[in-house]
Amino acid sequence: MMRSDDHLPTIRLGAEREAEQAWIWHASIDGANGSSLHELRLSWADYNIYSPDGTRTPADVGRAVLLFFAHHHKDFPLRERLDAAMARMRFPFADREIAETLAG
Repeated sequence: MMRSDDHLPTIRLGAEREAEQAWIWHASIDGANGSSLHELRLSWADYNIYSPDGTRTPADVGRAVLLFFAHHHKDFPLRERLDAAMARMRFPFADREIAETLAG
């Protein structure tokens, strides 16, 4: 969980493109230690986990996933290509934290 004194990174998503049963973005994470560029893949299945009622846009979910990766970069170094499923596979608490981010 992010502490209130932690720097909040800026997440930027490029144009959304559709792939087979997924959305893909080129994205940047700008934080206290600099910027990094990534390609993020969000499958329809992962989208449905984080927005089961469909009220959040895929981009909203993508930003929340990237913010999660940014917060946990010490335990999971950021890669050029990221998939939302990586968060769920690596961290048992990812679903809860990403859902909390989306809830505001």
